[in-house]
Amino acid sequence: MKFKFFLFSALFLVAFAPQKVEAQTADEIISNYYEVIGGVDAWKNLNSMKMTGSAENFGMTFPITVYSMRPNLQKVVVDIQGQQFVEAFDGEVAWTINPFMGGTDPVKKSEEETKEAAKQVFEDDLINYKEKGHSVSLEGKEEIDGIETFKLKLTKADGDEIIYFFDTENFVPVVVRRFISTGELKGKAVDTYLSDYDEVGGMMIPHSYEQKVDGQTFMKSNFTSIEMNPDISVDEFKFPEK
Repeated sequence: MKFKFFLFSALFLVAFAPQKVEAQTADEIISNYYEVIGGVDAWKNLNSMKMTGSAENFGMTFPITVYSMRPNLQKVVVDIQGQQFVEAFDGEVAWTINPFMGGTDPVKKSEEETKEAAKQVFEDDLINYKEKGHSVSLEGKEEIDGIETFKLKLTKADGDEIIYFFDTENFVPVVVRRFISTGELKGKAVDTYLSDYDEVGGMMIPHSYEQKVDGQTFMKSNFTSIEMNPDISVDEFKFPEK
């Protein structure tokens, strides 16, 4: 927080000093986090990722493959009863194939959805967050399913907020909270529970993800194979032109 003026030195000490300590504490948590999971340099050298496994939804389990690449290319492919459900962003166009909504042809998403997809960057927002124009604050501690966590809030340059809940012992996030900014659920929090951390290429990566809204699980994903820096063509993400 930046103060434009101070009434007198005592007010400065009372108002500003706690913020400084808090910022240092938040930075220390982030530093410990990256040290535990393999180091910032290792993550900076990561340019692409491919994750394969299974997803659970509505009591059914489906094969899932997730492709991602710098700076913000994404593609999720779910095989559902012999048909492919696809969500993707190629850097310019967000698109989908949804056989359960009337066809198997790729369809471009709305402008609002495309802007939202573009925000999902490959590099962790906490890396060099100050250079990106973001800020962090430590919001105290909170217990998550019996685990004591540090609650850290990241406020992005565009005003979006992400809440991280770091295990106070291991310094890895057990929950990441984001807020839906489009559609009927706008403003709702989506909590992603992260677990089954395991080493992949010298980095600690969660292999299990569970997403909840209002405490209700709507998706679980378990990945049995994670490839770091696989050879993925940008064409993998491109909107398929007819």
